[in-house]
Amino acid sequence: MIYPHNTEMDLSIAYALYFAARGPGSKQVLYTCPARVLLSGLGADELFGGYVRHATAFSRQGYAGLVDELLLDVGRLGKRNLGRDDRAMSHWSKEVRFPYLDERLVKWAIQTPAWEKCDFENGEDMTGVEACKRVLRLLALELGMESVAREKKRAVCLPTQPTNPRKLVLRLVKLTPQQIQFGARTAKMESGRVKGTALIS
Repeated sequence: MIYPHNTEMDLSIAYALYFAARGPGSKQVLYTCPARVLLSGLGADELFGGYVRHATAFSRQGYAGLVDELLLDVGRLGKRNLGRDDRAMSHWSKEVRFPYLDERLVKWAIQTPAWEKCDFENGEDMTGVEACKRVLRLLALELGMESVAREKKRAVCLPTQPTNPRKLVLRLVKLTPQQIQFGARTAKMESGRVKGTALIS
């Protein structure tokens, strides 16, 4: 499912997508999601500076370094993410759509100056909106979605080698949409000593 990659992070992300796409879940009551088409936020972080490495690139080399990092991320989306994510979800005969990868939106995002997309120079603004993905957060604020606009980015950490697969499944089906977000820390396992880039033997 994660071929050609074999990292801890790829497997961790594939786990979550695989079980989330399955359909059954629990939020105080059991339910089954009948949706046949799923939406993925893939591309938002890569286009709008949502990763810690984007802030790091800015702190080291300013906006020129940030632009280079953003272009690198966008350029490797197809190889790094799309195949893995599509295979993980289509296993359950679900189709997946990637709204942030719409050609017109990608073109606009690439042409938009980095400081208009993510303002790392000024940090959190007076509205309480974080610098990362600032343009998306400001849009959410304008649409009246204040909690979304001010939501801190979080990552869900999943063990790649669970001792009890049943417990992993139960943990996954209880995730809320906000918890199924992935960042650089996604694949740090329960011990916290494993890096996402570590190869799976």
